[in-house]
Amino acid sequence: MEWVSHTATGFFLGQLMLKEEERPKRAGLWWVVASISPDWLEWGTRWFGDIHRGVTHSLYVWPFLALVWALAARKWGRQETQEFAGAAKMWVVFLVVVGSHLLLDAMMNYRFYLAWPFSDATWNLGVMPLFDIYIVVGWLGLWWMNRKLRLSSAVTAKIGVAIFLVMFSVRAAGKVRAASLATDADMFEGTANVDTRPTYYTPWIWFVRDGRGDSEWTPMNIVTGEVLSGYVRGRGFPPIPGRELIKLEIN
Repeated sequence: MEWVSHTATGFFLGQLMLKEEERPKRAGLWWVVASISPDWLEWGTRWFGDIHRGVTHSLYVWPFLALVWALAARKWGRQETQEFAGAAKMWVVFLVVVGSHLLLDAMMNYRFYLAWPFSDATWNLGVMPLFDIYIVVGWLGLWWMNRKLRLSSAVTAKIGVAIFLVMFSVRAAGKVRAASLATDADMFEGTANVDTRPTYYTPWIWFVRDGRGDSEWTPMNIVTGEVLSGYVRGRGFPPIPGRELIKLEIN
């Protein structure tokens, strides 16, 4: 997933898990940088033959990376308060912040390796797009409400979990619905294996194609079952409205 969603999620989780007097100095910066560290560290590991979403995204590196961040925050971000978080608590926070990066990547269509280079096993859920505006708005909105309404961390956490589960459920249901519609309509000549991909801003529109990758992505309205012939999947970043579906002139 792109960095906006990663940093918004990491920032929200870090701020939520520690009280102000427990946090390191410039806490927001620590959460943001740590949340995207698997990606920028990859720039270095790829010089040594690593692959995209390889070593820095593997499950065995995750706790060690969180430990490095916790020790660094304890050393260079220390606040002279009695309640400043201990090493173990700080490690748990960074475990969640860095782990959120792996979870969000796993929810996209792009696979990452669980234990590279010891295993080439990959994993993904394929229920979220590269950029999910609803995650960013939801997390930042909840953080703003927490500050303005002075909600407790427990209440904020429950609301955050509820928001995440609703978003995940809607996306997952859309994926199942898109694959089911494409299979029932026999869009790909008897092939039961169908690939699906979500769109950025419209959860009711999904792209489908032959699971072998032999066909082009075809957009479909999963509410009406309508195939949107005359549209193609757009390219480019940032994914502003109008870029994900580009209407073609039809003669």
